[in-house]
Amino acid sequence: MSRPLIAVTADRSVQQSAFGPRDSTLQVLSYAEAVVSAGGRPAILPATETIPEDLLDGFDALLLTGGGDLSPEMYGQAPDETVYGVSPFRDRFETALVRDARERGLPILAICRGLQLINVLRGGTLIQHLDGHWQTRPSNEADHEIAIEPTSLLAGIVGERMAVNSYHHQAVARLGEGLTVTARAGEVVEAFEDPSANLIAVQWHPEHLFLTSPDNHALFDDLVRRASAYTERKPAHV
Repeated sequence: MSRPLIAVTADRSVQQSAFGPRDSTLQVLSYAEAVVSAGGRPAILPATETIPEDLLDGFDALLLTGGGDLSPEMYGQAPDETVYGVSPFRDRFETALVRDARERGLPILAICRGLQLINVLRGGTLIQHLDGHWQTRPSNEADHEIAIEPTSLLAGIVGERMAVNSYHHQAVARLGEGLTVTARAGEVVEAFEDPSANLIAVQWHPEHLFLTSPDNHALFDDLVRRASAYTERKPAHV
């Protein structure tokens, strides 16, 4: 059996080229490397202005990656001065991805911005700025521990405590419909899940820790495992 194919989201960014500044697809390779290390095949999806039909046809899982902030208009607020990196194209494209994935029952691992997107699409809101959760040490070093709900899917993967890094200035405010908080650092939501939607979402960046942390590698192992299970049961036409 071939390795499962994992769709990996990416940011849009203006980059210099031989033709001058051009909109480009930009993604750090650590997401793809983590998927490969876990036994999957990553494929980066550019956030195109025109959204094609059958976005996730042929894929076995979706990895929603980190990046700039969501437009606060998505959750009914005006942006404050700390909001950065908003991309309406990416917001629209990834909204379509999440809806397509849910219709297909496709496994999802949502990271940082990805967690925030899921929460907003489920009717939740975000804290637009949160002090003290952007570490100054290297990203491949943990910043703090999180406490994990013992009965959660996440606990079944990594146990009831784990060390994570911290690179977010926003966080969950009101939790979206159908989501269950599975990890916290103090009052800050660090993870949630929805087993009925084959969804696990984390606020930290495991892609920067997978080489040195078995717990963080296990999140990608689990995504590939869920993708393989999806491959075995999906209808032939999907």
